[in-house]
Amino acid sequence: MDSFAVAKKLEEELKKRDALIERLHVENEKLFDKLTEKASRAGSPQLSSPLSSGSVNVQPQNMGRNDTSNTARARSVDVLPSSLMVTDKNDGTVALIKSASEKVKTTPAGEYLTAALNDFNPDQYEGLAAISDGANKLLMLVLAAVIKAGASREHEILAEIRDAVFSFIRKMEPKRVMDTMLVSRVRILYIRSLLARSPELQSIKVLPVECFLEKSNTGPSRSSSRASSPGRSSVQYADEQIQGFKVNLKPEKKSKFSSVVLKIRGIDEETWRQQVTGGKLREISGEAKTFAIGNKALAALFVHTPAGELQRQLRSWLAEKFDFLSVMGNEALGGTTGQLELISTAIMDGWMAGLGSALPPQTDALGQLLFEYSKRVYTSQLQHLKDIAGTLATEEAEDAAQVIKLRSALESVDHKRRKILQQMRSDVALLTLENRGSSIQNPSTAAEDARLASLISLDRILKQVQDITKLSTVITIEKSKKRTVLGSLDKLAEQMPSLLEIDHECAQRYIADARRMVESIPEEDDHLQNLSHSRKPSTDTGSGSGTDVAQWNVLQFNTGNTSPFIIKCGANSNSELIIKAEARVQEPKGGEIVRVAPRPSILENMNLEEMKHVFAELPEALSLLALARTPDGTRARYSRLYRTLALKVPSLRDLITELEKGGALKDMRT
Repeated sequence: MDSFAVAKKLEEELKKRDALIERLHVENEKLFDKLTEKASRAGSPQLSSPLSSGSVNVQPQNMGRNDTSNTARARSVDVLPSSLMVTDKNDGTVALIKSASEKVKTTPAGEYLTAALNDFNPDQYEGLAAISDGANKLLMLVLAAVIKAGASREHEILAEIRDAVFSFIRKMEPKRVMDTMLVSRVRILYIRSLLARSPELQSIKVLPVECFLEKSNTGPSRSSSRASSPGRSSVQYADEQIQGFKVNLKPEKKSKFSSVVLKIRGIDEETWRQQVTGGKLREISGEAKTFAIGNKALAALFVHTPAGELQRQLRSWLAEKFDFLSVMGNEALGGTTGQLELISTAIMDGWMAGLGSALPPQTDALGQLLFEYSKRVYTSQLQHLKDIAGTLATEEAEDAAQVIKLRSALESVDHKRRKILQQMRSDVALLTLENRGSSIQNPSTAAEDARLASLISLDRILKQVQDITKLSTVITIEKSKKRTVLGSLDKLAEQMPSLLEIDHECAQRYIADARRMVESIPEEDDHLQNLSHSRKPSTDTGSGSGTDVAQWNVLQFNTGNTSPFIIKCGANSNSELIIKAEARVQEPKGGEIVRVAPRPSILENMNLEEMKHVFAELPEALSLLALARTPDGTRARYSRLYRTLALKVPSLRDLITELEKGGALKDMRT
């Protein structure tokens, strides 16, 4: 190679790079203008955009590696910030793995990019060139947004636009219009963010770059046909079979005859050498791209090796294997560095382009690696949740409070597990060209699910038992009600088969305690019990504990024959209906009296005179509303009145339901 041609070629590459930088800068300015305009319309003058108006040195052709030449170093910046490789154990895996409780933060830049990526419609563009230009602009804006977000927030912007980015790449891959090098840059951002926040991936080791390179010992010179250009050959390393990229370089042989031929044809010798050099570089880059397509081992090398270090290793290998590169060019501008830089750049660019190229029906190699790594993290998280659930499932619940805690914990773990499985299925759809990714390995949770179902049943049983134990405050209990309650306990005991053995002891202990409590309550005949409820409060002025009411509910009635009157109703600790009203409707200032309203069943076997005697000891309002000409009419009226009053008291609604089922509330009319 000619040193002058090498230096000139390098300058051309740098000019192309600068043009792309300027193009990205313009797009960044447009995005900033849109965001600030949007913010001003929303009335947020103090809102600062993550994509500020400063310039962004993003090199689509050279992102991901550091140049060693002074000229290149002055004009380039590594698009993959080193901070992505710093592990923040407090953040968790944010950029790729989203926990069940995580709420992704939104930013103006993220919202704009998400909408732009989701709304991109290739059908609105004329020709593949226009589609390609629009798609690549969006990819460059994604890279710019991450850089502008800064090291402290880059994982947040990645998480915010994650689904939109992956969906966009998946949608555009079949059209083959994206700059695959840009695709690689975006993929690497996500993989490195995942690596930095996933302890499960910290132990991964990759092969050195030497394992992916091989010097070709045969073949004609560099001006030969593509048949002898760099290709693949098998290399054994660490018990692993990989493909080596065969590099075929020959020192240039100067010939007087070729110079004469060029002069005869009127071709400038330097121009010819430059064309040959450019052709060879394009050939190397093309073969490197072919080598990298679908090569997950090479993708892992790019992800796990710092960008500048990878190209430094590549240059070192080239200098060692092709010593003539170090000899020639010392006396010319650019020297050895220029030659090694051009060749290593051609290989690196080819590899990056290949790693971002889809291999139908699968996505690109970096996308496949991203899915494998994320699946490994998902699997680890699922196993961790299974371990937690397994521990919870073996804990014995001693009381109702612990049952609730265990049930809540297992339900929380199950919810997180389902969220992870949902995210895994989403990744399969986003990271493959067709909906057929590798199967999702979900650890069996049959034992944990069975314990959760048992705890749900146990919780329901204990709540019913606790409702029954509220009877402990009563002095006596009707015989029929006692039989009903004991029968309910028998039915609860029959539900034991729905529980796991570990939960039997708790349920049996609660049921046995409730049974002993109910059996210890003195019995009373049904008629006497109801009668006592009506007559006992007749001498109560409202100061006793039997008529203590926490909250009164007020109802107004109007019979048409008297002025409207008010009845206040509530419930005491024995779940009895308590009423408060004026003793006489026509004498509203005579003072309110408080009474326990008798249940409608007390009137069942009474004649009309007996009923009047009962109502005489209650506020007059009840007799005005309930007394009819016949006993049956009175019973029907009082049943409706009792239901109306009791339904206004929330704690008595279950009592009304129980009385209706038992037939105690019947509107019987003659």
